[in-house]
Amino acid sequence: MIIKNQSQIMKNVFLFYFFIFLLNNQQIIAQSKPQEPVKKYKLQIRAYDYETRDDLEGTYIKLYNLTKKKLADSAIVMNGFATFTLDKGNDYDLIGQRARYMTRRANFNAACYLQDPKKVFCVSGIDIENVTRQADGTDFVEGAIAMKKIKLNDSFKIENIRYDLNKWEIRPDAAKELDNLVQILKDNPGIVVELGSHTDCRASDEYNLNLSQKRAESAVEYIIKKGKIPQNRIAAKGYGETKLLNKCDDGVACSELEHAMNRRTEIRITGYLVDGIPVDLKGGTAVSGDKN
Repeated sequence: MIIKNQSQIMKNVFLFYFFIFLLNNQQIIAQSKPQEPVKKYKLQIRAYDYETRDDLEGTYIKLYNLTKKKLADSAIVMNGFATFTLDKGNDYDLIGQRARYMTRRANFNAACYLQDPKKVFCVSGIDIENVTRQADGTDFVEGAIAMKKIKLNDSFKIENIRYDLNKWEIRPDAAKELDNLVQILKDNPGIVVELGSHTDCRASDEYNLNLSQKRAESAVEYIIKKGKIPQNRIAAKGYGETKLLNKCDDGVACSELEHAMNRRTEIRITGYLVDGIPVDLKGGTAVSGDKN
């Protein structure tokens, strides 16, 4: 009995020291294992005019790290390009800025593989022109962003601004879309806009006009409060059914989809401010050049 107990004690002692040995070796292996280098992307970006397709030398581009919530880098497009280094596992916004152009916000997501392993990176608002692998393992990505000139009366539709029947209160799903408009106004502090609300032809002309005005005012109130946008930069206008996009006027049989085309919210640029002072976007007639 005594011999059996001694044998069990010796076995337990051996297992204890063997466990300590393994633990120490694991720590040594972990400490000596070299860390894998962080995957890099080199992004070469050019800026061009949306209409003329001409390159826009001198465009200022900021790189904002959405993952770390901080400005990562900035550069001016020179000799055709601006070049940035991005880390895998981070999500980035590129913000292009140029006088008399709408600020352009694009996205390069170097972390989307975490949601979908089949993807390497994801982009939005960037024209990818070429991708090559460099000797050090860095992916060299060549791309471009389009810049649009600010023009009076230019308009664009804000998608998915929906209201409950006969209501004008801002729903949570509509608030998300209006938040995008808040970002546009913050990115472009010089533009003055009109938010126009449109209905389909159903119900009376007067009713639709009043309802659309209340909806426009409700949306503008949300934008001013949420984004702290000055009141002199955005105005509300209800158009009712006065600007239909298709044939669906009173008495015309239309599908629900056709009626839905007319129920929309649009933003129209009505002015431009520099230091709070309205300026003429048409500009003057002077021509730059060397003095003869």
